[in-house]
Amino acid sequence: MTSRYGALLMLMIVTLLAPFGHARAGAGVDSSIVVERQVRHYVVEPDGTYRLTVDDVRTIAGPRALVDQGRFTIRYRRSMDDLVSVEACTQKPGGRRIPVPPNAIQDLQDTRTVVFPDAAMGDQLVVHYVIRRRVPPLPGQFEDMAVMPFHFHRNTTLIYDMPAALPLHADAVGFVPIPADSPPGRRRYQWRYVNGGDGRIEAGAVSVLDDGHRLVVSTIADYPALAAALRGAAAGKPLPSPAIATLAHKLTTALPDTRARVLALSDWVRNNVRHGNDKDHAAQLQAMLATIGIDSTPALVNSGNTYRLPDAPVLAVLDHVILYVPALDLFIDPAAASFQAGYLPPALLGKPVLLLKSGTFAMTPVLQPQKVHAVIKVDVNHDGHISFNVDRTLSGALAEPLRMMARDAVAAGREHAARPGLRDVKQGGDDGTVTLSGTDDVAYAHVGVLRTGRTLATSHRAWSAVEAAVAGLAQERDRRHDFVCPGIDAEDEIRFRLPQGVHAVSLPAPANVITGGIFYRASYARTSDGVLVRRRLTFRHGRATCTPEDNRAMQPALKRIRRDLRSRVTVATDASARSRSGGSVTRKRIPPPARTQGGHGLVREIEAQVDAIPPRTVAAGPAGDLDEAAAPEKAGRVRMRIDRHIAGPQLASGHVQQPVGQQRAADARAVTVGPHEAEHERAEVVELGQFVAAEADDLPRLHHDEPRTVRVVERGTQP
Repeated sequence: MTSRYGALLMLMIVTLLAPFGHARAGAGVDSSIVVERQVRHYVVEPDGTYRLTVDDVRTIAGPRALVDQGRFTIRYRRSMDDLVSVEACTQKPGGRRIPVPPNAIQDLQDTRTVVFPDAAMGDQLVVHYVIRRRVPPLPGQFEDMAVMPFHFHRNTTLIYDMPAALPLHADAVGFVPIPADSPPGRRRYQWRYVNGGDGRIEAGAVSVLDDGHRLVVSTIADYPALAAALRGAAAGKPLPSPAIATLAHKLTTALPDTRARVLALSDWVRNNVRHGNDKDHAAQLQAMLATIGIDSTPALVNSGNTYRLPDAPVLAVLDHVILYVPALDLFIDPAAASFQAGYLPPALLGKPVLLLKSGTFAMTPVLQPQKVHAVIKVDVNHDGHISFNVDRTLSGALAEPLRMMARDAVAAGREHAARPGLRDVKQGGDDGTVTLSGTDDVAYAHVGVLRTGRTLATSHRAWSAVEAAVAGLAQERDRRHDFVCPGIDAEDEIRFRLPQGVHAVSLPAPANVITGGIFYRASYARTSDGVLVRRRLTFRHGRATCTPEDNRAMQPALKRIRRDLRSRVTVATDASARSRSGGSVTRKRIPPPARTQGGHGLVREIEAQVDAIPPRTVAAGPAGDLDEAAAPEKAGRVRMRIDRHIAGPQLASGHVQQPVGQQRAADARAVTVGPHEAEHERAEVVELGQFVAAEADDLPRLHHDEPRTVRVVERGTQP
């Protein structure tokens, strides 16, 4: 269990909210293997022990099956099972059989791997093995759970030969019961597997047990009966020793309230109890809480990607034990070494749990405080090469894994503490935050030498916490299965420092997206030496999983967010600006109402007028973490008036009115007028660059040297 959480933690730290969850295992039919015959035959004894005999014959039908040299893996549990015998051979199309030699059968922990010699296309791999279960999970009980590998099955049958006193309860989807003759004093149950397309592999999808083909059987009728059986198995265990009681009082005497005491004892168990499994850790914490008068109950939960419990209760699904404190309505996982008390591993959020004391169900929380805040400082050189420094602060549930990394870094060397490019881990103060820091250099091919019309990307996967979070939500465009969609709170603050003589002439428009549980805001502003970009994304769904319909509803919002992440800042050199004196046109957003600018002996007044049209709401839902309401989009025209007040009797004024497409596609922008000579009268007509009203993804990509604004037409007379 610890190793499973460790792997998940490293994935979460490296991707920074990129998701979460395991890929759906085998959600498509693998045509490289055809299962000709598979029979699993259980003979169960009254005490719950059994003998399992498996016969498996499969044909290599595609080259992909030969990549692993025709391996066949047998899984069992050494603490409970004996692998009695294994026989295997390769059968050639002509009938010749090549036995698998003993040195080709290898053991590794709880698996035995059979490597077939000279396996080739068209060969049949034949395996016969026997497993004896000597220790049942619960005395006098039997359970089994079958999920078939996603190959084409010609004849796959499961047989359960049971004592008459142990009837089976089943949850079967994709398995058809078939009649069977029962021996005297026993009852035989049989099911045949039915092939069925289950769709392709989908990233982050829920377990096949939630919505796929499965066979779950148990001699226990329901979940209250399972809780009662577990209570009976735990009865008679010794009470906590006096030393445990003394230690519990010592650790909690000075603490102010019940919650602080629970968290302190949980953290002590998490950090100091190194022996045993999750059940042992939960029992230890429960005993310590009892000695100081705090009631708690063990709770069973699935530790993987199963969010729906089968009708037949089995411990193979409820495979992890945590603790529930009713007085605080608080779940604790004292076996999760990488999570501070009060937080749960992400795989346990939003799941049903079976409370052992009452035999009733509860739900773990869907959300818990966790946030990623990235502060990025980007230095841009004249040649387009950039260097950046990243401070990424993780708080809430994400902080403790980095604290552990920081502690380990002292011995291992900080240069190995984080992924490449991140060189330091800093522990936070009382606010419980931890910061990753680092530097790196990136040469952007899309920047090149910074000349007129060059653009600068405003996001990059190497530094953006928001982009990583969006990638987690957008792993699949089309889905057929429910998938894990945890809560998100990610924020980027990106400061671009431009070299002397270079300035930003065009900024992307601010973005606000609110739809369903997605809240996104982006803003862009000029600073004294460059550009400041702020982005924040939060996601709240109300459940730990999303449906295919939820995924389809997210796509327009995700597309718009990705378009904003791809937005670019247009930069130019001061020299190029001076060369276009009198005819400089750059496009930027008009902040209504009108503004007045002075300089060069004249006053320029720019007005923005948006024609009155019915607004179209493109985002819905109540204001959430971003405290913003739904934002309508408008389409209209931008009107600019440039009035020159020149010393002397001469006066010229120009007017321009240019249609602009929808704000969503064209982002109506103003015109900045460069310095002008006051010695002559001149009228000026300015044409705005025009885009068609279309999605940004559909617009043609402009070459770096291609001007983003169209043209300036000057008309006038010399005095």
